[in-house]
Formats: sequence, C-alpha cells, structure tokens
Amino acid sequence: MITRSEKPSDIEVIAEVTMTAFEDYPFGQQTEHFIIRDLRAAGALTISLVAEVGEQIVGHIAFSPVTISDGTTNWYGLGPLSVLPDFQGRRIGTALVNNGLALLTSMGGKGCALVGLPTYCNRFGFKNHPQLVHEGIPQQVLTAKPLSGPIPSGTVRFHQAFWQLSVMEKDAVADAIIDYNIIGIRVDLANPAIESLIEKEILTAMPGGKVMLRPSALADYDPYFARICQFRADEMSRVHKNPIMAAIKYK
Repeated sequence: MITRSEKPSDIEVIAEVTMTAFEDYPFGQQTEHFIIRDLRAAGALTISLVAEVGEQIVGHIAFSPVTISDGTTNWYGLGPLSVLPDFQGRRIGTALVNNGLALLTSMGGKGCALVGLPTYCNRFGFKNHPQLVHEGIPQQVLTAKPLSGPIPSGTVRFHQAFWQLSVMEKDAVADAIIDYNIIGIRVDLANPAIESLIEKEILTAMPGGKVMLRPSALADYDPYFARICQFRADEMSRVHKNPIMAAIKYK
C-alpha cells in the first residue's frame, strides 16, 4: 500500500470511493463527496492524499483550512477520511492520517481539528480541549492536535464546503418550497430532517405545527435552493397582495 497526492485523473475515483465508504456509515450524510468537490473548486483542498493497493485507489483523506475566532492562523481540519469497506481494518486509514499530518507539519501547519469519535481520534494524539468549541457540535466529538505552539481558545469554523444538507434535509426543503404558503407550511415536527432544519434555522417553528422557510439561512448551505426558495416566496407574496390573483382557487 502506498499513499500519494491526488492527480487530476483521480478525481472521479475519489468521489466514488468516498460515496462507497460512507454509504452504510451510521453517521454519514452522503454529502462527503460533495464536500471534497467544493473544497477543490474553492482552492481550499490543502492536502488530498489517496491510498493505493495494487494500483487501485482504496482510500482518501482531505485537509482544509479552518478559522478560529481568537485569530489563530495555520490551523486545518481533517476530513473527510474514506476507506473502501473491503479494505477497512488494514490500517489504511491510519497511514493516511499519519502521512497527512506529517505533510501538514512540513508545510508549517500549527495544528489540526477533527470532528469524530474520540476513541478513534485519540490514537493520533487528538484530544478534546474545553477552550476550543464548534457551534452546533457536541463538545466531546471536537478534538484537536497541536503541531506547533499552544492550543487556541475560541470557536472553530470549518470551510463553507462542510455546510452541506443531507439528502433527507434537501427533500424536506424541496417539499417546503413546493408547499410554500405566506402563512406558513404544516410539517411533521417529529421528522428528524425537519428537526435538523429548525436547529439550523432554515425553518422557523410557528404555532399550529407550521414552519416558515428562511432563504437567508438556507443560502449558507445551498445558495441554489435559497434562490428558488426566495423566488417562490416573492411569487406567493405577489399573489397574496393581488386581490384578483388571491381569489383564484386551485384544485
């Protein structure tokens, strides 16, 4: 097994490996390949390593810049990390992490943050530090590893590419856009996707089991969906203000 930096000819294979690796992963969002795509498009894919076995790409790891509210620079985020299911348990992921961290150190990186299970992260020297937080993420799954200098103190923010909606969330947003009404949309508030969208403030809960869509909040996650949502809202507002159009009933 060897690890090396990605080549342009690897891009489609990396996406396939990532999708396959996260397909049955209980904490996966099935958006991980989009994160890599968007990091690459934004020029934020600082390190992109693949693992090869017999010239077959079987794993991948990405590192990208993070921002920290105390102004600390040269810190990075690890992930996504993917290994094909048939090749898991062979320390391929371990090699990708160790080689990626070594490369990050050689580039002058001061530290790395990771969202993941501490039982896996600790083996690489990642630990939970109370002074380092991430909004919307349980404290115990945010770990960090200093490469040089002290641990920062502040709020970590990963690149915008990580702000991806899951497939279920996108379906819920699409339904909400279709059903958009000026007085709110009735939804199942117990639906996990709806709960997540409310937590992200894309939906705002109203009395009577209704919610309102917030295009401005949606734009942080999906600008295209946000534009469609805003267009729908503008059209419904126009109809609502026009007494003739408002009188039209659709069956």
